[in-house]
Amino acid sequence: MVNALLRAAARLAVAVFFREVRLEEMARLRFARGARLLVAHHVNSLVDPLLIFALLPGPPRFLAKSTLWRHPVVAPLIILSDALPVYRHQDGVDVSRNLDTFASAREILCAGGTIALFPEGRSHSEPRPLPLKTGAARIALHAASDGRAPALCIVPVGIVYEDKGRFRSRVVLRVGAPIDPAPEAAAYADEGRVAVRRLTARIAAGLSEATPRGIAFPPPGERVPGLAVRALLAPAIALGVVLNWLPYHLPGWVSRILTRTPDEPATYKILTALLAFPAVWTAEATAAGIAGGPWAAVATAILAPATGYAALRFIDRVEAAG
Repeated sequence: MVNALLRAAARLAVAVFFREVRLEEMARLRFARGARLLVAHHVNSLVDPLLIFALLPGPPRFLAKSTLWRHPVVAPLIILSDALPVYRHQDGVDVSRNLDTFASAREILCAGGTIALFPEGRSHSEPRPLPLKTGAARIALHAASDGRAPALCIVPVGIVYEDKGRFRSRVVLRVGAPIDPAPEAAAYADEGRVAVRRLTARIAAGLSEATPRGIAFPPPGERVPGLAVRALLAPAIALGVVLNWLPYHLPGWVSRILTRTPDEPATYKILTALLAFPAVWTAEATAAGIAGGPWAAVATAILAPATGYAALRFIDRVEAAG
């Protein structure tokens, strides 16, 4: 139930933040019916896992840096999603605790579950992918080599943003060809590090295929409704603008204050929006209830999000039409 609620919230956040999400090669997931290890490049902080969690079946258990468990806003989401902590030297923590994390990941895969991680090891805004860490290959080989996860597949996931920090931009999520770690697993006991490096190279190649550079984002081409339709919609759109003005602008203000690196703006915008919209809607419904009674509160609670989304879609169409 918790996963269902989190996925619903994640899908809502994705639908609001992005104008369009294109899902490509999703049929490839049908060929990875057993345990799955999802891997992706990491260029947009918490937005990358949000997209995978919201849109790919699973839901996956993520590996995340241990410092997020101390983040005042992110920690509750990390805990509720049942993520697994990764301990890094640069964070000044005991990295030997990763043995427990990798063991837990291995048990999840052996039980037919799904693990997701970002093998570059950190979010970044470099023009090219970073060299991959070997953690993904080691987790896969440990799980596959003992025979308890014979159907394990590594699934590269490509995420390409039109403009990763801009509200109402577009994104492509592409599933790469599943990678069977069986050849390296068969040699793992004898070759060890060689098998790990070989599988890591295959993962890098798979990610390269799934994340092509230069994906075209053609103009949206949405048409603005005619004059009569606009006249009918005008009251709802105006109400949506009034009820949602503050939470609509607040994420941008917070992002400009807190952002330190180019991969952070979208994360701050989405996290602020997840808190601001429900808080403002609750305050507005409460005020309406005090002024007009319980039915006014219920009406406001329904109209605030509904008219806000209608206004957002209308603005999209006006901007797309130039």
